Amino acid sequence: MNEIALASSEIQDEKTIAAAAERIMLALPGRPVVFVEALGKTVETLVEAGEKSADQDLVLASALAEGLRTYHAQLAQQITSPSVFRETRSLLWGLFEELSDFLKGLYLLGQFDDHARRMVSSYGERASCILIAHVLRSRELNAVPFGERELYLEIGDLRSDVQGLLEQNSIPVIPISHRLALGF
Repeated sequence: MNEIALASSEIQDEKTIAAAAERIMLALPGRPVVFVEALGKTVETLVEAGEKSADQDLVLASALAEGLRTYHAQLAQQITSPSVFRETRSLLWGLFEELSDFLKGLYLLGQFDDHARRMVSSYGERASCILIAHVLRSRELNAVPFGERELYLEIGDLRSDVQGLLEQNSIPVIPISHRLALGF
C-alpha cells in the first residue's frame, strides 16, 4: 500500500491537478491510497461563509458557497473527460446543495463554533475527493471518492471499505482529515 497525500497547494488549479494525477499514476501498479486537502483557498472561503451565515448574513454566505460551486464545476469541466464530467458535476452539485442546507442551519443557530468550523471545512475536502477521483477516472483508472455523502460513524467501516477497494485494484481518494483515524 502506497500513501499519497495531496496538499491544497498541489491541487489548486488545472496544471497542479494534472501533475498530482501523474504522481498517482507513477505509484501504479502499487496500491495507492490518496488523501486530499481542499483545493487551494477553499477552506478559507468555506470558513468565511460559515462565519457570515452565523452572523446572520445568509446572502453573502450563499454567494461565497455558490462561487465555490461554480469554481469546482468549471475546473471539473476542464480536467475531466466529457463522459466523466456529467457524474462529477452531479456529485459536486449535490455536495454544494448539502453545504447550502448546512449554512442555513448555521444561520438559524446563530453560532459558529469549532465543531461547525470542522464540518464546514470538510466540504472542501469532500469536493477535492470527487474531483481527484474523477480526474483519475478520466485517465481510465478505477478511483473511488470517499466523502461524497457518506458519514462514517465507525472508523472500522471506513477501514473495511478502503481495504475492499484496494483488493479490487481501485484507488480510494479520501479526505485528509480521515488519515490519522485510518492509521496512516
